[in-house]
Order: sequence, then C-alpha cells, then structure tokens
Amino acid sequence: MKTSVQEYIEKMLQRANYEYDESVKMWAGSVTGVPGVYAQGASVEAVRQELSEMLEENLLLAIRNKKKIT
Repeated sequence: MKTSVQEYIEKMLQRANYEYDESVKMWAGSVTGVPGVYAQGASVEAVRQELSEMLEENLLLAIRNKKKIT
C-alpha cells in the first residue's frame, strides 16, 4: 500500500524533465512547477532517485512551514 507521500512523489515525478548535458557528461533533471528541485547524475534513474528525495524534503518543509503544497 502506498502512502500519500509516495503518491505525491510519483505524481510529481511525472512532471520531471530529463536531458543529457554533453558538457559535463551527466544527466540533469528538474520538476516543472517546483522551484529548486534539480538534480544531476550518471543515469536517468540516479537523477530520478535524487529528485524523489528532494521532493520528499520539499514536501516535509512545506508541511512544517505551513506552506501551500503544489
């Protein structure tokens, strides 16, 4: 059974954009509509994992600070 946090993260990862940065030979990713959620890694999966962790932290900070969650 998935938690609401897991469902939120999966939903937000559907908005993620990935591209290969030839200048640094790494993948980069960001989540549309969530400022500051950006990651780089050797593979798309590595970037996706980091984005997932950042989204979780972003969600917990929003809850703690009583901010609107997008």
